[in-house]
Amino acid sequence: MAEDVNATAIFHVNLNCTDLDRSTAFYEAIGFRVVMDFDDVPAAAKRSFDEIGLGPILDLPAGADAKARLLQLGDDDRATRLDLIQWTSPPTTGRLHRDLTALGIQRLCLKVRDAAALHARLTAAGHDCFAPPLEIDMGGTRQLVFCCADPDGFTVEFMQFLKG
Repeated sequence: MAEDVNATAIFHVNLNCTDLDRSTAFYEAIGFRVVMDFDDVPAAAKRSFDEIGLGPILDLPAGADAKARLLQLGDDDRATRLDLIQWTSPPTTGRLHRDLTALGIQRLCLKVRDAAALHARLTAAGHDCFAPPLEIDMGGTRQLVFCCADPDGFTVEFMQFLKG
């Protein structure tokens, strides 16, 4: 059966955002770093998403374009990346509804070393954390867990595994 499996890893998860710089700053505060900024190319080499050929691949409207950055945690080149995109043509629109029971990807959970310190840093920076870190017992392990909305309202969960 293993030889029939073609997918090997999650390469990136895409999050559309309304302000690429604001979202990048939020994720950098968590510990992500930019590994690729698609605008960091000479003007003569700049191509739109449509010109690159992503239009039909992603089923985008004609002329679609965006600003985008790939971010990752740590230094492992095989790490899953976060693909932040601010659509410029057509522009990113709409608002997320905070309904974690709705269909689709509703939150991203990150394993952290110090939930209390991260919670303090995010709340001091004015980010919307739903509650302070709470200790839970789930699946036979104890964790300190809290959630915070990113600048566009996407829920990011932070989980610190406790020993003993």
